[in-house]
Amino acid sequence: MKMKVKQNDIWDYLLSIFIVTVLVITCLIYPMYTNSEKENYSESLKNKINKLEKESSNKDIKILKLKNSLLETESELSAMNEEVKRLSDENGLFTSMFTGIESEPGGHEILKKLFNELNPKSLETKK
Repeated sequence: MKMKVKQNDIWDYLLSIFIVTVLVITCLIYPMYTNSEKENYSESLKNKINKLEKESSNKDIKILKLKNSLLETESELSAMNEEVKRLSDENGLFTSMFTGIESEPGGHEILKKLFNELNPKSLETKK
C-alpha cells in the first residue's frame, strides 16, 4: 500500500510540474505572440500613414499647380479686361470723331465712301 501512495504522489507531482510548466510556457509565449501581433498591426498602421502622407503630398502639389494656374488665368483675365477697357475708350473716341465729321457738310458722304472702300463686303451684300 505504501508503494501505491508513493506512486500516486509521484504522478501528482509530475502532473503538478506539467501544469506549472504549461502555465509558465503559456505565460511566456502569449505575451510574445500578442507583442508580435501588436508589432504587425503597428507596422501596418505606419505603412498606411506613409501612404496617406504621400497621397497628401501629391495632392498638395496638385493644389499648388492649380493655384498657379488660377493666378496665371487671373493675370490674363485682368490683362484682357484692361484691353477691353482701352478698346472701349478708343471706340468711344472714334464714335465722337465720326459724329463730328458726320455733322459737317458733306461729312456723311465722305464717311460712306471711306466705309465702302475699306469694307468691300458691305458692297457685295447690297448687290
